[in-house]
Amino acid sequence: MKNYEILDDDDRRLSMVAEALAPYQTYFESPINRLQVIKGGLSSKSLNDLLQISGTTRFDMAKNLDLTEPTLRKHLSNPKELSTSLSEHVLFLLELYDKGIDTFGSVDEFKNWLPQHNIGIDAKPNDLLDSITGINIVMNELNRIDHGILA
Repeated sequence: MKNYEILDDDDRRLSMVAEALAPYQTYFESPINRLQVIKGGLSSKSLNDLLQISGTTRFDMAKNLDLTEPTLRKHLSNPKELSTSLSEHVLFLLELYDKGIDTFGSVDEFKNWLPQHNIGIDAKPNDLLDSITGINIVMNELNRIDHGILA
């Protein structure tokens, strides 16, 4: 009789997220790799991956990416490469989710942290995701949390 590994919902979700993030890992490791893929343009599939990982609505994702919801829908249905600026924003968000999951140990814990007011940055992390600078501020806060510097 085979022993089948039984995954609970959290493990299944983490496995799904890890699978969705896997193609982007090499871009997170090196600024040169990141720049090459940004200049070449990420596939529109990256938007689907980001939606799947983040669990946000299309409306909220469009707001974060400074797009209208119909424009986001058009990108999602069109297999063309994304623009340089959109590729950069999507890649930074994917990297932020990767870091957040690593910091908190679960997708849900990270997603629960995002809308909460954070004293260290004097803002809700969710409110900063619409710019690269804001994403960097949230990323720096995650690094501080990793090192036990909470304020």
